[in-house]
Amino acid sequence: EKMQRDQFALRRLIKKLQTAKGSGTTLISIYIPGKMSHLSIMTKKITEELSVSSCIKSRVTRQRVGNALRSINQKIKSIKRIQKNGVAIFCGVDISQGTKQTLMTLTPPEPLVSPVYSCGSQFNLSPLIAMANSNNDESVGFVIISGEKTIFATTSGIGAPIILKTNTVRLPKKQRAGGQSAPRFQRQRV
Repeated sequence: EKMQRDQFALRRLIKKLQTAKGSGTTLISIYIPGKMSHLSIMTKKITEELSVSSCIKSRVTRQRVGNALRSINQKIKSIKRIQKNGVAIFCGVDISQGTKQTLMTLTPPEPLVSPVYSCGSQFNLSPLIAMANSNNDESVGFVIISGEKTIFATTSGIGAPIILKTNTVRLPKKQRAGGQSAPRFQRQRV
């Protein structure tokens, strides 16, 4: 039942974010997976985008993008520990709501796979929509076998696979001692 409530809340939030409209590229969406290294990578990306945003011709768009990027940068710096599912940040000025800037942070219901930076006239909600539409009851198990290892894992939805077990195997060589080389192989073993 808690999962159904979370799915309902996520869908309601997605609908709210889908109604937001920005002028130009003023709405910024950021998805950061649950590792601190991804947090530092995204901080560098935002700093780069902030310097690039100074070249935007429209004064209003330049100010709105710059303010949104600065707000996101401050929010990221305030994060001391990132959840294992990661974090999603949405920031920008919704022109249907006036000139007030919105900043929204949420923890996705499933782990994020890769970092995403997106700016546009609408928020990039595709990872959240995929999570809301995924059925967690259905999972797939798989086995990967190579010459050195065997990996047992499961995956469900769009999240990263969960590794259950890893076995390392040492297989014998394919060459057999025999023929004219038999005495030489015998000397090497002793």
